Amino acid sequence: MREDRDDGVANTDPLSMVQAASEFAEKAQWEDALTLCQKALIADPHIEFAGYLAGIACVQLGRTSDAVRYLKAAISIDEDDTAKLAILIALLQEAGQSEDVIPYLRRHVELEPGVENLNRLAAAYADIGRLGEAIQTFRQSLELSPDNNIASAGLYPLLRLTCEWSDELDELSRQIDNLNANALARGEVTPEPPFDNIHRCDDEAINLAVAQSWSKSLADRTKSAPVLPRRTPDKNDRIIRVGYLSADFHDHATAHLMRGVFQAHDPDRFHITAYSYGPDDGSQYRTDIRNACDEFIDVSGFSDRDVASKIHGDNTDILVDLKGHTRRNRLAICSMRPAPIQVTYLGFPGTSGAAFFDYAITDRIVTPSNSQQYYEENLIIFENTYQCNDDKQEIPRKYTSKEIENFEIVLCSFNNPIKLERSFFEIWLNLLSNIENSCLWILQNNDAAKENLRKIADRYGMARRLIFAEMLPRRQHLERMACADLALDTRYYNGHTTTSDALWAGLPVVTLEGNHFASRVSASLLRAIDLPELITPTTKAYADRVIELANDGEMRAAIRQKIENNRSRAPLFDTTRFTRTLETAYIEIFRRHCAGEAPSLLDYSG
Repeated sequence: MREDRDDGVANTDPLSMVQAASEFAEKAQWEDALTLCQKALIADPHIEFAGYLAGIACVQLGRTSDAVRYLKAAISIDEDDTAKLAILIALLQEAGQSEDVIPYLRRHVELEPGVENLNRLAAAYADIGRLGEAIQTFRQSLELSPDNNIASAGLYPLLRLTCEWSDELDELSRQIDNLNANALARGEVTPEPPFDNIHRCDDEAINLAVAQSWSKSLADRTKSAPVLPRRTPDKNDRIIRVGYLSADFHDHATAHLMRGVFQAHDPDRFHITAYSYGPDDGSQYRTDIRNACDEFIDVSGFSDRDVASKIHGDNTDILVDLKGHTRRNRLAICSMRPAPIQVTYLGFPGTSGAAFFDYAITDRIVTPSNSQQYYEENLIIFENTYQCNDDKQEIPRKYTSKEIENFEIVLCSFNNPIKLERSFFEIWLNLLSNIENSCLWILQNNDAAKENLRKIADRYGMARRLIFAEMLPRRQHLERMACADLALDTRYYNGHTTTSDALWAGLPVVTLEGNHFASRVSASLLRAIDLPELITPTTKAYADRVIELANDGEMRAAIRQKIENNRSRAPLFDTTRFTRTLETAYIEIFRRHCAGEAPSLLDYSG
């Protein structure tokens, strides 16, 4: 006698199970569809459609890792199905699996060699540091379609990262300006992302418009998500539940800066939860942050919707996003409004342009009064620097580096090469010619940049005096910094963590104060350690100050002593003081919420 199973499908052959699963799928009964596909695959693993349908069911059920597994199996049976490839590629990219997605993207390009697939492949190459292949692929895309907005916007930062300063780069910059302007005029999202825009453009009105276009596009895409119910105002005298959202709770600049804040939070006034969607690298930073929080929740395998539901279900009062428009952000989570009060902080030096953030934390230097009109958010303006630091980190010892021991004066820049630009680099090379027996010690994180910088230095007769520094673990990096005499700040996008690291190591930093948040950070940090004499208003003043300090050992020694004295008493490295100010702000914005008041400017700058 044939026995009917509890899924309502007779015990028949695998193909019949798949047919029944399809019928369940048509009615959006995804659990039932998945169960039948799993049974069919056990009976016959080579039924390609069963794997595909199981993958689709898992997508609908929010089980991304299972969906990837089933779709990979289905594609291994039929490698020429572009529809399945497209779904798998989207899932892998959403999960940030750039290495894994490459072979599928390459196959997709082979089957459909259009600009859209080429752009995706180029972006994936860039994500895993295969810069030459990324540049080549974007150029291939532009050959197919010279008006290809995405390829132009994608190629530009790669040429900057590799220091390939050419007529092509200049033309791309002009082209991107036009593309952005045209997109904004049509009410569309700009091809250039906000993070790339603030590296290239210091016009705050344009920065705002670009960020707004991206945040609005994101909010529009998440409108279909179930609306999370808004919580009614509560008593303001209870413990406030603060959630921090980031991918960077590991050995990363954000963790280097934030660790001390997590450890200094008042447990009697705040319940702190970290929502982490980045990798667990097993580092001490991750361990320390996890231990300092009341809850540390790894949401890396969750969909954006599920993370938002989790944050909402945890009754989070204040959600602080630490990524903004930086790489691998998940602003879609914030766009669903999982918390009644939402704050953007630290990761992105500029406005998010997002209506779903109530506040942005800044200071009076990075956002002077004439800049506040270019922020979508209500500003929380700190009296001292907006940047937190960890005053419990070890003070680096100075050691002798063989790379630089033959030079009397060591100028350095340990910023990412993408922050460099030709005209400013040429100023640095001219400084070498004006400072006897000096060298420029510069960070190298890709071979192409190293080769291109060396070629330019050679044309100035300075190749021998250009010394490249390899990437090192943080402790060794700080010890290395202490060996230099002066740090040269970059122009449009200053050193941020790089500048505070240099000051912690006792190294003076000369900066040119710029016109937008990203180019004013070093000025903010230097004022917070009482070193305004290292802030300059023009490129000439910048060069003159470097030459003056390089040629006056007593002046350099006095500044180093000032850094050492102020490290323990100035606001820059006073973690407890910073955290109390931050908490005061949290208490006030929570009070406003409970009182039914609308978010508004909160100015602690005096």
